[in-house]
Amino acid sequence: MRKFLILIWLLLPLPAVVLHFGRGQQWLALDDAHALVEKAEIAEGQENWQQATEYYQEAAKFTDSENLDLKLRLDLAQIRTRYRSGDAVAAIDMADKLLDDTAIKSMPTDFQREARELAGRIHYYAAWVMRLEGASRELWMEEAELSRQNFRLLTEKSASQGEKDYSLKQQENLESAVELQRLSLTELMGRPLPKEGQCMANQGLSEQMGKRRGKRGKQPGKQPGEGDGPPDKGAGMERFEPGSGS
Repeated sequence: MRKFLILIWLLLPLPAVVLHFGRGQQWLALDDAHALVEKAEIAEGQENWQQATEYYQEAAKFTDSENLDLKLRLDLAQIRTRYRSGDAVAAIDMADKLLDDTAIKSMPTDFQREARELAGRIHYYAAWVMRLEGASRELWMEEAELSRQNFRLLTEKSASQGEKDYSLKQQENLESAVELQRLSLTELMGRPLPKEGQCMANQGLSEQMGKRRGKRGKQPGKQPGEGDGPPDKGAGMERFEPGSGS
């Protein structure tokens, strides 16, 4: 009996050891990730986009397939901060990849909308800047079309769900994306580039995107049958008002 009790006493720490080196490590990793996210959000609030990106990247290292929700949210956060820091090409690539990821369908509606709206804005300003840089029509039009497709999809889906206010907002964004395609270069040059788009200027965006031409595969963000048909009539880019913080 005494030996049995001694054996039980010796085995008592075993569950704690297993927990520490098993699931416990995953929980600790998530704690580290959340701590980094908090630092990243503070950096974002201070518009220190580069620092925020670094924190989000570090936090992403602690996630895996079991933490899909957190992983996708960190991907979206990096798209936002990379874009704001002027890393336009990386932001475009990541936005396209996120929208093509089938896992996004499992995320809440507001997350899916934020991701698509952000992608629409990034493509929109990329097209604007590339036009100012003198890019070929084929090159900048690809970005303008992706912007239009994303805003059209947001408009149509929200309208079908009876969300009038959100649908109207996206309709205005859609009209702005359409007008960007129709304006002459002279007219576009006569308009000031909005502050949000200025982060893409002066980095040779057209040259970078030109090198990638033909290597992007199918048009990101567009599912079969979505966004087809003629563009809607434009109503003015002054109505294009991106949401705050995204």
